[in-house]
Amino acid sequence: MSQVTRLERGYRRLVACYPRSFRKENGAEIIAVLLATAPEGQQRPGVAESVDLLAGAFRMHMGLSRAPRTVMIAVRLMCLGALAELGVLVTTLVTWGSIRANAIAHYPQYAAVVTRIVNEDITGDMVILPVLVVAWLWVAWGNGRGSQLARVAAIVFAVLYTLALGVNLSEDLVSLAPAALIVSATSWALGLASVGFILAPQSWAYYERARPHSRPLDAVV
Repeated sequence: MSQVTRLERGYRRLVACYPRSFRKENGAEIIAVLLATAPEGQQRPGVAESVDLLAGAFRMHMGLSRAPRTVMIAVRLMCLGALAELGVLVTTLVTWGSIRANAIAHYPQYAAVVTRIVNEDITGDMVILPVLVVAWLWVAWGNGRGSQLARVAAIVFAVLYTLALGVNLSEDLVSLAPAALIVSATSWALGLASVGFILAPQSWAYYERARPHSRPLDAVV
């Protein structure tokens, strides 16, 4: 395989990450420009240009190609929030035994009942947390496209997260599951910060202008 062919295939794999309609219209031109500007002897795409191309594909899939900076930051925070929720799931699974032991230590006279309650609660979390991960990704995707519904959903999620965190703190979850609570608080903080950005003055015009693009999303409900 020649160097040019190997390099071209590398670029084609990266460009394949872009939406199909964009690839059909601009893919060949982009690859031609990348090949023409590549240093002589280059055998594969560099790390920096690969990251740049993948970031561009991500922005297009999320609808961020025309979004203001505030919305772009909000979407990134929401994606990090989804990642934090995944971290809550992993942390809860890893610390399941210690959570149960801490609960029993607090209520030794009800060891059997406490064990059952903890196991049931964590089993429920194993169902709810993956749903929350998907929900945050959906909200990020919708806000990237300027959906008013997704923006409202992000605000509602932030309010619910705040209430849930307050309940957890009032129930002394800090002493029972400190690691999971810290990661969960991180997700809450990211969600709250993202709401601040989508409600910033620079974001309002984008949601109003993007209203026609949000109809398919709004039609889900």
